Order: sequence, then C-alpha cells, then structure tokens
Amino acid sequence: HATFPAHERGKVFGLFGAIVGLGAVSGPLLGALLTEWNLFGLEWRPIFLINLPVGIAGLVLGSRFITESKAPKALRLDLVGVALVVAGLLMLLYPLTQGRELGWPLWGYVTMGGAVVVFGALVAYERRKTARDGSPLIELSLFRVKSFAAGIAVQTVFGVGLGIFFLVWTLYMQIGLGWTALRAGLTGVPFSIAVSTAAGLSVQKLVPRFGRKVLQAGALTMAAGVLLYIWESERYGLGIASWQMALPLVVMGVGMGLIVAPLTDAVLSEVPREHAGSASGLINTVQQMGNALGLGLVSVVFYGVIGDRLPPTEVGPAFVDAFQHALGWVAAVMAVIFLLMFALPKR
Repeated sequence: HATFPAHERGKVFGLFGAIVGLGAVSGPLLGALLTEWNLFGLEWRPIFLINLPVGIAGLVLGSRFITESKAPKALRLDLVGVALVVAGLLMLLYPLTQGRELGWPLWGYVTMGGAVVVFGALVAYERRKTARDGSPLIELSLFRVKSFAAGIAVQTVFGVGLGIFFLVWTLYMQIGLGWTALRAGLTGVPFSIAVSTAAGLSVQKLVPRFGRKVLQAGALTMAAGVLLYIWESERYGLGIASWQMALPLVVMGVGMGLIVAPLTDAVLSEVPREHAGSASGLINTVQQMGNALGLGLVSVVFYGVIGDRLPPTEVGPAFVDAFQHALGWVAAVMAVIFLLMFALPKR
C-alpha cells in the first residue's frame, strides 16, 4: 500500500494471494514431515524452529527491499493500550478455551463479560491518547472509513471461520479417521493450490471488472464447499479416502482465494497513506484474534458434541459427527460474511 501506486496494486495483491496459497501448501507438508521424522526424539516440537530461518530471512530481505515509510512525526509507544488489549483478549479467550474442561464455571462468564468492559475502556483511553499526543496504539479515525470498518468486520469473522475449520479438520483426519500427519498434510494440497490459483486470478482479472461481487461469490463458493464436505463425510463415513475429499477442498479453496487477496486490498483501498502501517497492523491483529476466537469455539462446536471417555470403537464415529456439526457453523459464518460484504465498496 505504501510502496506501489494504485494502478499497480492489483498485480501486487494478486501475487500476494498466490504466495499465501503456496505457503498454505508448504506449511502443513513441512510440519507433517518434521513430525514424521521425529528429529532428536522431539516429535512435533521442531515445527517451532521453522520461525527462525523465516524470521532471519525477513530481516535481511526486508531491510534490503522494503521501501521505508514513516509517520510525519515520531510516535510514542502506547504501553497502556497494549496492556488493555492483552487483558481484554485474555479475559475473552481463556474462558472459551478452558471452559468446557472446567465445567463452564461462573467466573468464566463473568470474565468474558468483563472483557467487553475492558475493550470499552480501551476505546475511551485511545481517544484521550489521540487528543493528548497523537500516538495511540489504535488509530480510531480509521473506523470512520466505511470500507476499512466493514473490511475489519469481515476479516474478524473470516478468521473465526478459518480458526474453527483448520483445527477440526486436522482432528477429524488424524484422530477420527486415524490418518498419519503426512497423509493429512498431503490431503490438503488441492485446497492450497486452489487458494493460490484463485487468489492470483481474482485480483488481477475479476475484481477490476466485478468489484465486491467477487468477494461475495467467494463467500458463497466456500460455503458450498463446506456443505459438500459435510455431505461426503456423512455418505462415506470412516471409509472416506483422500481423493474423495479433493472436490469439496478445491471448491472451498477457490472460495477462499476469491476472498483473501482482494479483501486486503479492499480494507486498505481508502486508508490515508500515513496511516497504512496502523491499518495493516489492525488487519493482522483482528485476523489473529478471529483465529483465536475460532480455536476457542472449537471446545463448544466440536468437543461439545463428543461424549466424555469414549471407548476406542466409538472415537471415529463421534469425531465424524462432531466434524459435520462444526462445519455447519463454518457454513453459517460464511453466510454472515456474505452479508457483511455489502458494506464494502462496490468497486
């Protein structure tokens, strides 16, 4: 957004979306291989070491190739804002994640309600911080930009859907169906290739012609893929094969590709250049927050329908049923996203 002129951003975001798709291919495969190899007897733990070469490469290449962009004046670190964000997210997510195991205690509901109060205090504080020294953690004026506010809402809800899907999908394949990590990783390759292809195509060819209808088509396409997946998992049960999952995964991947790259462009399209950094940070934060919310909700929409202490013969069927139930929620999330997208710019 800061480096390229507006007429070039379509190509740039198209390439960005394709790279996201390639990452979605390589990530699960590399993680599966590291798990299978069991390096130094550490089982799955070496997956965290992936961040080291990636981080070093980011520092080296970023310092060389990323264009410098700065705010008109130096900003001060908003430590109070950081503390309020962390406290609010912790109060919201911890009870969601641990509530089922602890029997949904009263303090969990009180804590989640308190998170709303903390986020309200955050907004009030950020307003005062803006008026006092102009260096808030969250630039609230961005939310007056309709496309940004709508895009942030879509990004958050989209993150919830993805957070639910990717975790329950993995649990379904590896525990419910008893597949190895490598087989589960390979099963996702058609999905990732579809994401990469559709992302590159959507921004460069489709969005300039059809605008936000492309994103809405993506939400409906992804919902169709989810419903198809539910039907197949019910029809084939524990005997489902990887190749039988390919069709719903490709449909879902195309839908996601039509959303992921143009959505970033749509959110940033009307943001002033001097606030591009703050806006970009918010996009990433709400996406991660949505993912975390989705992961927290897995305890409700997935494990909430699985009985405790199942005998081994019932684990597979129970995970298949829970998978179908959770995917129903993912389809509902896609419908909500479709409606939210009406607030995005038509072009």
